[in-house]
Amino acid sequence: MKHPSFDYILAGLFLAAALVLPVFFHALGLGSAFMPMFYPLVLAGFLVAPPLAMIAGVAAPLVSALLTGMPPFYPPIAFIMMAEGLLFTALPRGLQKLLRLPVWLTLLAILLLDRLLLFLLTRVMAEFMQLPPHLLGWTAVLQGLPGLALMMAVLPWLIPRLQERKARIERRHA
Repeated sequence: MKHPSFDYILAGLFLAAALVLPVFFHALGLGSAFMPMFYPLVLAGFLVAPPLAMIAGVAAPLVSALLTGMPPFYPPIAFIMMAEGLLFTALPRGLQKLLRLPVWLTLLAILLLDRLLLFLLTRVMAEFMQLPPHLLGWTAVLQGLPGLALMMAVLPWLIPRLQERKARIERRHA
C-alpha cells in the first residue's frame, strides 16, 4: 500500500522552494523573466498527487504576496500567478498518463497552455485597468521566454529521474 504522507512532504518542500527561489532570483537581479516560482510547482505537478500539488500551486503566489508583497495584489499579478500555479500543478500527471506523452512533450504542452492563459488573463486585467491590452498581453508572454527556455532545458532531464527516485522510495516504504 502506498504511503500518502510522502506526497504531503513533497508538496510542502515544493511549496517552500516556490517561496524561496524567487527571493534568490530577485536578489541576483534575474527577477520574473526566469519565472523562479514555477520550477518547483511544475515539479509538484509531475511528482505529487494532484490535489496536494494544486494546493501548493495556488498557495505559493498567495503566501508570497502576503509575506513579501510580491507578486502584487494590485495590479492583480498574484491572482494571475495563482491561476498559472493551478495550471502547472493540475495538468502534468493527468496529461502525461492520459496521452502517454514523454515528459518533454507534456512540459511543452503545459508551457504553451500557460502562455495562452497568461496572455488572456493579462488582457482581461489590462482592459479592467484601462491599459493597452494587446501590448500588455504580448509583453507578459515574451517576458517569460528565458524562464521557458530554462525549464525546457532542465526539467525534461530532471523530472524522469525524480519520478524514478520517488517510485524507489515508495516501493521501499510500501
